[in-house]
Amino acid sequence: MAARGLYRAADGSWRQADPNMGIRLLYRLKDRERWTLLDGNRVMVIHPGRSPKVVYPDGRVEEIASTADA
Repeated sequence: MAARGLYRAADGSWRQADPNMGIRLLYRLKDRERWTLLDGNRVMVIHPGRSPKVVYPDGRVEEIASTADA
Protein backbone atom coordinates (compact mmCIF):
# COMPACT_ATOMS: atom_id res chain seq x y z
CA MET A 1 0.00 0.00 0.00
CA ALA A 2 1.31 3.41 -0.93
CA ALA A 3 1.75 6.07 1.73
CA ARG A 4 -1.25 8.32 2.09
CA GLY A 5 -2.25 11.31 4.12
CA LEU A 6 -4.90 13.81 5.09
CA TYR A 7 -5.44 17.30 3.75
CA ARG A 8 -8.06 20.03 3.97
CA ALA A 9 -9.77 20.77 0.64
CA ALA A 10 -10.68 24.27 -0.54
CA ASP A 11 -14.32 23.66 0.42
CA GLY A 12 -13.29 22.91 4.02
CA SER A 13 -13.77 19.15 3.86
CA TRP A 14 -11.13 16.66 5.00
CA ARG A 15 -9.83 14.29 2.34
CA GLN A 16 -7.30 11.52 1.90
CA ALA A 17 -4.67 11.56 -0.85
CA ASP A 18 -1.41 10.05 -1.96
CA PRO A 19 1.58 12.34 -1.32
CA ASN A 20 2.64 12.29 -4.99
CA MET A 21 -0.51 14.21 -6.00
CA GLY A 22 1.16 17.55 -5.24
CA ILE A 23 -1.12 18.33 -2.31
CA ARG A 24 0.28 19.58 1.01
CA LEU A 25 -0.65 16.91 3.52
CA LEU A 26 -1.47 17.92 7.09
CA TYR A 27 -0.87 14.41 8.39
CA ARG A 28 0.77 11.38 6.83
CA LEU A 29 -1.06 8.18 7.78
CA LYS A 30 1.13 5.34 8.97
CA ASP A 31 0.56 1.67 8.18
CA ARG A 32 -2.78 0.40 9.61
CA GLU A 33 -3.95 3.90 10.65
CA ARG A 34 -7.51 4.93 9.87
CA TRP A 35 -9.25 8.25 10.32
CA THR A 36 -12.71 9.56 11.10
CA LEU A 37 -14.24 13.02 11.16
CA LEU A 38 -14.84 14.42 14.65
CA ASP A 39 -16.37 17.70 13.51
CA GLY A 40 -15.75 20.22 10.73
CA ASN A 41 -12.40 21.24 12.19
CA ARG A 42 -10.89 18.02 13.50
CA VAL A 43 -10.28 14.41 12.55
CA MET A 44 -9.28 11.50 14.75
CA VAL A 45 -6.55 9.13 13.58
CA ILE A 46 -6.76 5.65 15.04
CA HIS A 47 -4.07 2.96 15.07
CA PRO A 48 -4.82 -0.48 16.59
CA GLY A 49 -1.72 -0.52 18.80
CA ARG A 50 -1.30 3.15 19.73
CA SER A 51 -3.22 5.98 21.36
CA PRO A 52 -5.58 7.91 19.06
CA LYS A 53 -4.58 11.34 17.77
CA VAL A 54 -6.56 14.45 16.87
CA VAL A 55 -5.44 16.40 13.78
CA TYR A 56 -6.34 20.09 13.37
CA PRO A 57 -6.53 22.17 10.17
CA ASP A 58 -3.35 24.08 11.09
CA GLY A 59 -1.39 20.80 11.17
CA ARG A 60 -1.26 20.39 14.95
CA VAL A 61 -1.52 16.81 16.18
CA GLU A 62 -2.52 15.96 19.75
CA GLU A 63 -2.24 12.46 21.11
CA ILE A 64 -5.09 11.40 23.38
CA ALA A 65 -3.66 9.82 26.52
CA SER A 66 -4.99 6.44 27.45
CA THR A 67 -6.83 6.22 30.78
CA ALA A 68 -6.52 2.43 30.98
CA ASP A 69 -4.10 0.96 33.48
CA ALA A 70 -3.05 -1.90 31.25
